[in-house]
Amino acid sequence: MTEQYRGYEIKVFWSNIEQGYVFCIFTRDGTGTIESGVYHYEKFALMGARETVDRYIQVKERGLGRWNI
Repeated sequence: MTEQYRGYEIKVFWSNIEQGYVFCIFTRDGTGTIESGVYHYEKFALMGARETVDRYIQVKERGLGRWNI
């Protein structure tokens, strides 16, 4: 599943290696990613990805720069 959320691309997919759903988040220009841990359900992975994007945006708005994407 691929979704655009707040200007970022979220990809949620099944990982045979991890035996669960994981997500990756890409910047607007397609570079840099944030990868998740394992989720048992696709809908929870998508919710986790959205929350991660929200937190990432908050960090960037505050100028903390802890995350590089």
